[in-house]
Amino acid sequence: MFFPITNEEDYVLVEELPSDELYSHWKEKGFTPGIPTLVGSLLQEVTLVEWGKRHVWEDGELVVDPIQLEMVRYLNSKVTQLDFRKNHSPLPAKLISSEEHLFADLEEAKLPVVLKSEFGLAGRNHIIFKTPSDSWKLSQINKRLFGFPIVCEDWVGESRFFDFSTLWDVKESEFFYLTATNMWIDHDGGFRGIRIGGSQSGYEALFLPKVYDLVKDLKNLIPSEYAGPCAIDGFLYRDSSNTVVQPVSEFNFRYSIGRILWEVRKKRNVKSGTISGLLVLPYPKQGKLKEWELLKKLETDLNCDLVLLTPVRDLTGKAYQNAVLYFETTADKESTVVESIWSTWTEGSLGESV
Repeated sequence: MFFPITNEEDYVLVEELPSDELYSHWKEKGFTPGIPTLVGSLLQEVTLVEWGKRHVWEDGELVVDPIQLEMVRYLNSKVTQLDFRKNHSPLPAKLISSEEHLFADLEEAKLPVVLKSEFGLAGRNHIIFKTPSDSWKLSQINKRLFGFPIVCEDWVGESRFFDFSTLWDVKESEFFYLTATNMWIDHDGGFRGIRIGGSQSGYEALFLPKVYDLVKDLKNLIPSEYAGPCAIDGFLYRDSSNTVVQPVSEFNFRYSIGRILWEVRKKRNVKSGTISGLLVLPYPKQGKLKEWELLKKLETDLNCDLVLLTPVRDLTGKAYQNAVLYFETTADKESTVVESIWSTWTEGSLGESV
């Protein structure tokens, strides 16, 4: 996803070169994608920008830097983040250190709760326990949560109605606000997409002051050596007749997908009233996909701009599990555009690509 936000003089390190079709697609959409480069083919000194900061560049190779790795693990650990969010989260959360500890806690816990892995991505690495009959999910701990320690938190998925992510730049422990985004989260907490633009929802007045209060308390907790992006995810939920703000469900000290959206939108110089969004689209379980024909049809039918940010399949033709699609539309057509893209793509109605 870095390609569309790079400049033509940049080098983009990849494990597999993008197809000519995809590379041409980015150029046709007005981007200036950098030069796709395999590790080992670039020898000169470089300024390294990566999804998460944990490497240094030595003799044409990416080498893990133990100091940076320790810092990024500290910053992105949900265990560490229990201290970051202390006194700012309305939902009780605790550290579970072992299987025995978990069994004992679940016996006494007031369900529903959610178990979260120390490190995860896009809301995938969690397990929700709604009733005692969900005990069979304990067998998923090692596969889904990668073992212990894990975090246990009250689950309010049934009453959660608005998910947001605030985007920041961090330098010398200071947070500089960029924007707020609205995320689409499914009923099990999985990430489906994110959007920016249009008129404000009105919810910003509820959550932004609380997020600002949160970041004020982070100054002595964030290493001054860290410089880079941060996304602070949170949500709104209803408790009886009241709206409650969870200002932080997790921190992402890296290029989050929301930050990529912000950078792509900036690259395209989008007007503030235009809606920009990213959808994470699963490859259809039923049927096959002709992605390029599908994109052209959707653009024509919906009268909107679409950009495929990631390949649908590798160079052997094997489909990836998900693809990321960028769209631009107007506020009055947003719901129609999102629903049409999602249903058309996941149905895979146009057949297999050749």
